[in-house]
Amino acid sequence: MVNKGSVRSKNKQRFVRCIQLRKQGLSYSEIRKIVPVAKSTLQNWLTLARLTLTKEHFQIQALKRAENYRIAVAASRATRKRRKDEEIQKVIQNQKKYFSDPFYNFGVSLFEAEGSKSTNCKFSNSDFRLITIFLCFLEKFFGINKNKDVIFWLYIHQSRKNDLLKILHFWSKKLGITKDKIKICWKRNIIVGRRSNPDYVGQMSLSVTGLSILGSKLSAISSIILEKYKRLHWGVV
Repeated sequence: MVNKGSVRSKNKQRFVRCIQLRKQGLSYSEIRKIVPVAKSTLQNWLTLARLTLTKEHFQIQALKRAENYRIAVAASRATRKRRKDEEIQKVIQNQKKYFSDPFYNFGVSLFEAEGSKSTNCKFSNSDFRLITIFLCFLEKFFGINKNKDVIFWLYIHQSRKNDLLKILHFWSKKLGITKDKIKICWKRNIIVGRRSNPDYVGQMSLSVTGLSILGSKLSAISSIILEKYKRLHWGVV
Protein backbone atom coordinates (compact mmCIF):
# COMPACT_ATOMS: atom_id res chain seq x y z
CA MET A 1 0.00 0.00 0.00
CA VAL A 2 1.27 3.43 -0.92
CA ASN A 3 1.21 5.96 1.89
CA LYS A 4 3.43 8.67 3.36
CA GLY A 5 5.14 6.08 5.53
CA SER A 6 6.24 4.17 2.48
CA VAL A 7 8.42 7.11 1.39
CA ARG A 8 11.65 6.45 3.20
CA SER A 9 13.37 9.36 4.87
CA LYS A 10 16.35 9.16 2.55
CA ASN A 11 14.00 9.60 -0.44
CA LYS A 12 11.92 12.49 0.89
CA GLN A 13 13.96 15.18 -0.87
CA ARG A 14 13.67 13.34 -4.16
CA PHE A 15 9.97 12.76 -3.51
CA VAL A 16 9.39 16.49 -2.94
CA ARG A 17 11.42 17.37 -6.04
CA CYS A 18 9.42 14.95 -8.18
CA ILE A 19 6.17 16.46 -6.95
CA GLN A 20 7.40 19.99 -7.76
CA LEU A 21 8.45 18.97 -11.27
CA ARG A 22 5.15 17.21 -11.88
CA LYS A 23 3.23 20.29 -10.86
CA GLN A 24 5.26 22.20 -13.43
CA GLY A 25 3.87 19.89 -16.09
CA LEU A 26 6.89 17.68 -16.72
CA SER A 27 6.32 14.17 -18.03
CA TYR A 28 7.51 10.99 -16.33
CA SER A 29 10.57 10.71 -18.58
CA GLU A 30 11.45 14.38 -18.10
CA ILE A 31 11.21 14.05 -14.32
CA ARG A 32 13.38 10.92 -14.30
CA LYS A 33 16.09 12.72 -16.25
CA ILE A 34 16.31 15.24 -13.42
CA VAL A 35 15.58 12.91 -10.49
CA PRO A 36 16.95 9.38 -11.11
CA VAL A 37 14.28 7.06 -9.70
CA ALA A 38 12.65 3.90 -10.97
CA LYS A 39 9.53 4.42 -13.06
CA SER A 40 7.46 2.30 -10.67
CA THR A 41 8.69 4.40 -7.71
CA LEU A 42 7.79 7.62 -9.50
CA GLN A 43 4.36 6.22 -10.35
CA ASN A 44 3.78 5.35 -6.68
CA TRP A 45 4.90 8.80 -5.52
CA LEU A 46 2.71 10.63 -8.00
CA THR A 47 -0.24 8.39 -7.14
CA LEU A 48 0.31 9.26 -3.50
CA ALA A 49 0.35 12.96 -4.36
CA ARG A 50 -2.63 12.54 -6.68
CA LEU A 51 -0.56 13.83 -9.56
CA THR A 52 -1.05 11.06 -12.07
CA LEU A 53 -2.19 12.31 -15.44
CA THR A 54 -5.13 14.67 -15.32
CA LYS A 55 -6.76 16.73 -18.04
CA GLU A 56 -4.71 19.72 -16.94
CA HIS A 57 -1.47 17.77 -17.17
CA PHE A 58 -2.37 16.54 -20.63
CA GLN A 59 -2.98 20.14 -21.69
CA ILE A 60 0.30 21.32 -20.16
CA GLN A 61 2.25 18.52 -21.81
CA ALA A 62 0.53 19.13 -25.15
CA LEU A 63 1.50 22.80 -25.00
CA LYS A 64 5.03 21.83 -23.99
CA ARG A 65 5.35 19.36 -26.85
CA ALA A 66 4.02 21.97 -29.30
CA GLU A 67 6.55 24.51 -28.06
CA ASN A 68 9.40 21.99 -28.25
CA TYR A 69 8.32 21.11 -31.79
CA ARG A 70 8.24 24.80 -32.77
CA ILE A 71 11.74 25.30 -31.36
CA ALA A 72 13.04 22.19 -33.11
CA VAL A 73 11.55 23.24 -36.46
CA ALA A 74 13.01 26.74 -36.15
CA ALA A 75 16.43 25.32 -35.26
CA SER A 76 16.28 22.85 -38.15
CA ARG A 77 15.29 25.62 -40.56
CA ALA A 78 18.14 27.82 -39.34
CA THR A 79 20.60 24.93 -39.73
CA ARG A 80 19.42 24.22 -43.29
CA LYS A 81 19.71 27.91 -44.21
CA ARG A 82 23.21 28.13 -42.75
CA ARG A 83 24.35 25.04 -44.65
CA LYS A 84 22.75 26.31 -47.85
CA ASP A 85 24.44 29.71 -47.49
CA GLU A 86 27.80 28.02 -46.84
CA GLU A 87 27.38 25.83 -49.92
CA ILE A 88 26.48 28.83 -52.08
CA GLN A 89 29.46 30.82 -50.84
CA LYS A 90 31.76 27.89 -51.54
CA VAL A 91 30.52 27.68 -55.15
CA ILE A 92 30.90 31.43 -55.61
CA GLN A 93 34.52 31.24 -54.49
CA ASN A 94 35.18 28.33 -56.86
CA GLN A 95 33.46 30.06 -59.79
CA LYS A 96 34.97 33.55 -59.37
CA LYS A 97 37.71 32.78 -61.89
CA TYR A 98 35.06 32.54 -64.62
CA PHE A 99 33.26 35.83 -63.90
CA SER A 100 35.05 37.59 -66.78
CA ASP A 101 34.55 34.76 -69.26
CA PRO A 102 32.06 35.89 -71.99
CA PHE A 103 30.57 32.40 -72.40
CA TYR A 104 30.15 32.05 -68.63
CA ASN A 105 28.40 35.41 -68.47
CA PHE A 106 26.14 34.45 -71.37
CA GLY A 107 25.17 31.20 -69.65
CA VAL A 108 24.35 33.04 -66.43
CA SER A 109 22.33 35.58 -68.43
CA LEU A 110 20.35 32.79 -70.07
CA PHE A 111 19.51 31.40 -66.64
CA GLU A 112 18.51 34.86 -65.38
CA ALA A 113 16.21 35.36 -68.38
CA GLU A 114 14.69 31.90 -68.88
CA GLY A 115 15.61 29.83 -65.82
CA SER A 116 13.53 29.04 -62.77
CA LYS A 117 14.58 30.90 -59.61
CA SER A 118 13.68 27.95 -57.39
CA THR A 119 16.19 25.88 -55.45
CA ASN A 120 16.64 23.43 -58.30
CA CYS A 121 17.95 24.53 -61.68
CA LYS A 122 15.27 24.53 -64.40
CA PHE A 123 15.48 26.06 -67.85
CA SER A 124 13.00 26.06 -70.72
CA ASN A 125 12.74 27.43 -74.25
CA SER A 126 11.42 26.52 -77.67
CA ASP A 127 14.69 27.53 -79.37
CA PHE A 128 16.97 24.50 -79.49
CA ARG A 129 20.02 26.78 -79.79
CA LEU A 130 19.43 28.30 -76.36
CA ILE A 131 18.79 24.89 -74.80
CA THR A 132 21.99 23.56 -76.36
CA ILE A 133 24.09 26.53 -75.24
CA PHE A 134 22.75 26.32 -71.69
CA LEU A 135 23.58 22.61 -71.56
CA CYS A 136 27.12 23.36 -72.80
CA PHE A 137 27.42 26.02 -70.09
CA LEU A 138 26.39 23.54 -67.38
CA GLU A 139 28.73 20.86 -68.71
CA LYS A 140 31.75 23.15 -69.05
CA PHE A 141 31.56 25.07 -65.77
CA PHE A 142 29.62 22.77 -63.42
CA GLY A 143 30.51 19.31 -64.69
CA ILE A 144 26.89 18.37 -65.41
CA ASN A 145 26.38 15.29 -67.60
CA LYS A 146 23.24 15.74 -69.71
CA ASN A 147 22.73 11.97 -69.98
CA LYS A 148 22.90 11.38 -66.22
CA ASP A 149 22.15 14.61 -64.42
CA VAL A 150 19.36 16.20 -66.47
CA ILE A 151 15.66 15.40 -66.88
CA PHE A 152 14.16 16.57 -70.20
CA TRP A 153 10.48 17.52 -70.44
CA LEU A 154 8.87 18.26 -73.80
CA TYR A 155 5.68 20.32 -73.69
CA ILE A 156 3.48 19.84 -76.77
CA HIS A 157 -0.04 20.99 -77.61
CA GLN A 158 -2.46 18.09 -77.80
CA SER A 159 -3.46 19.18 -81.29
CA ARG A 160 0.05 18.16 -82.49
CA LYS A 161 -0.09 14.52 -81.39
CA ASN A 162 0.38 13.35 -84.95
CA ASP A 163 3.70 15.21 -85.06
CA LEU A 164 5.10 13.62 -81.89
CA LEU A 165 7.62 11.30 -83.54
CA LYS A 166 8.91 14.03 -85.82
CA ILE A 167 9.26 16.45 -82.87
CA LEU A 168 11.00 13.82 -80.71
CA HIS A 169 13.44 13.11 -83.53
CA PHE A 170 14.14 16.84 -83.86
CA TRP A 171 15.01 17.34 -80.17
CA SER A 172 16.91 14.07 -79.91
CA LYS A 173 19.13 15.04 -82.83
CA LYS A 174 19.66 18.67 -81.77
CA LEU A 175 20.46 17.87 -78.14
CA GLY A 176 22.40 14.67 -78.75
CA ILE A 177 20.23 12.51 -76.50
CA THR A 178 18.12 9.41 -77.08
CA LYS A 179 14.36 9.77 -77.52
CA ASP A 180 13.67 7.75 -74.37
CA LYS A 181 15.39 10.49 -72.32
CA ILE A 182 12.56 12.88 -73.20
CA LYS A 183 9.40 12.89 -71.09
CA ILE A 184 6.22 14.15 -72.74
CA CYS A 185 3.85 16.64 -71.17
CA TRP A 186 0.75 17.44 -73.20
CA LYS A 187 -0.51 21.01 -73.06
CA ARG A 188 -4.28 21.05 -72.78
CA ASN A 189 -4.80 24.61 -73.92
CA ILE A 190 -8.01 25.08 -75.86
CA ILE A 191 -6.94 25.72 -79.45
CA VAL A 192 -9.29 26.46 -82.32
CA GLY A 193 -8.16 24.19 -85.14
CA ARG A 194 -4.75 22.63 -85.75
CA ARG A 195 -1.79 24.99 -85.88
CA SER A 196 -0.40 25.18 -89.38
CA ASN A 197 3.18 26.13 -88.38
CA PRO A 198 5.32 23.35 -89.92
CA ASP A 199 8.29 24.34 -87.73
CA TYR A 200 6.44 23.78 -84.47
CA VAL A 201 8.55 21.66 -82.07
CA GLY A 202 6.94 22.41 -78.72
CA GLN A 203 8.90 23.70 -75.74
CA MET A 204 11.78 21.89 -74.11
CA SER A 205 12.31 22.15 -70.37
CA LEU A 206 15.29 20.71 -68.54
CA SER A 207 15.67 20.08 -64.83
CA VAL A 208 19.12 19.49 -63.34
CA THR A 209 19.34 16.77 -60.69
CA GLY A 210 23.11 16.25 -60.64
CA LEU A 211 24.02 19.21 -58.41
CA SER A 212 22.17 20.24 -55.26
CA ILE A 213 20.51 23.70 -55.05
CA LEU A 214 22.07 24.67 -58.40
CA GLY A 215 19.22 27.11 -59.03
CA SER A 216 20.00 29.00 -55.81
CA LYS A 217 23.72 28.98 -56.63
CA LEU A 218 23.16 30.39 -60.13
CA SER A 219 20.80 33.04 -58.75
CA ALA A 220 23.47 34.18 -56.29
CA ILE A 221 26.15 34.25 -59.02
CA SER A 222 23.81 36.11 -61.36
CA SER A 223 23.18 38.81 -58.75
CA ILE A 224 26.94 39.39 -58.35
CA ILE A 225 27.54 39.63 -62.11
CA LEU A 226 24.54 41.91 -62.67
CA GLU A 227 25.77 44.27 -59.97
CA LYS A 228 29.20 44.33 -61.61
CA TYR A 229 27.76 45.31 -65.00
CA LYS A 230 25.49 47.95 -63.48
CA ARG A 231 28.46 49.62 -61.83
CA LEU A 232 30.70 49.35 -64.90
CA HIS A 233 28.31 50.63 -67.52
CA TRP A 234 25.74 52.78 -65.75
CA GLY A 235 27.30 53.61 -62.43
CA VAL A 236 24.18 52.23 -60.78
CA VAL A 237 24.54 51.06 -57.21
